[in-house]
Amino acid sequence: MRLNKPIGTLLLLWPTLIALIIASNGEVSSSLFIIFSLGALLMRSAGCVINDLIDKDIDAKVQRTMARPIAAGKVSPREALLIIFSLICLALILLSQLNLLSFYISLIFMLLIVIYPFSKRFFRLPQLILGVTFSGGIPIAFAASSNTITLECLILMLANLFWILSYDTSYAISDKKDDKLLGIGSTAIFFEGFEKSSIFLFGLTSLLLFGYIGFLNAVGISFLALFFVTIIFFFYIFFKTDFSSPNSSFNFFEKNSILGLLMFLSFFVDTLI
Repeated sequence: MRLNKPIGTLLLLWPTLIALIIASNGEVSSSLFIIFSLGALLMRSAGCVINDLIDKDIDAKVQRTMARPIAAGKVSPREALLIIFSLICLALILLSQLNLLSFYISLIFMLLIVIYPFSKRFFRLPQLILGVTFSGGIPIAFAASSNTITLECLILMLANLFWILSYDTSYAISDKKDDKLLGIGSTAIFFEGFEKSSIFLFGLTSLLLFGYIGFLNAVGISFLALFFVTIIFFFYIFFKTDFSSPNSSFNFFEKNSILGLLMFLSFFVDTLI
């Protein structure tokens, strides 16, 4: 469930909370805030178990993942299915507090959570599917807050997709050697030789789109100040990273949780003033 590695939950959570702020015009109810925070934790955990169950044979052959519980035989496939079932049941309890549109959208993204691990076997750019899947909290947040999907929602999903392409390409660099041997697709392999420029362009495009969403919502000086800090932080961690080094690339990936926090604060603090 990766509860000891919360970065994935945070990367899922920040854009979801931004969507809640925008969809509710800055007046997010505490109940929705709690529901979506818990939902991010549950669905990220379920996604990890599903991924490890499907990838158990691959994980057993990769140095970085061979110690994962299912690959190492510490957790049986039957036990993994029980964990998945339990997590989904808890998520359904949360969903029961939302409207019908939120439920229908959630079903679509639940299907994508299952499809993603398989996509690495037949699709050269599986991060595109991951990007759409990991953006699922955004339309659900809009559906729960306003019972509709707006143009702003779609732009926000696109911004998040580019952000995911940026940080997950950096993440994939650490697995590139093993992925090549196993015949698994990734953006790090697809853009080989241009990984650094791809990560930069994806990240910058994402920030520009997030900023555009901010301007559409007539943001104040606090947003401009904090979003400027966010952009400076992106440039700082990017130019500090040696993308030829798997360890340095993975460090860039981890720093994106702070980048997401700064983006969230840019929108959140503006609602308080």
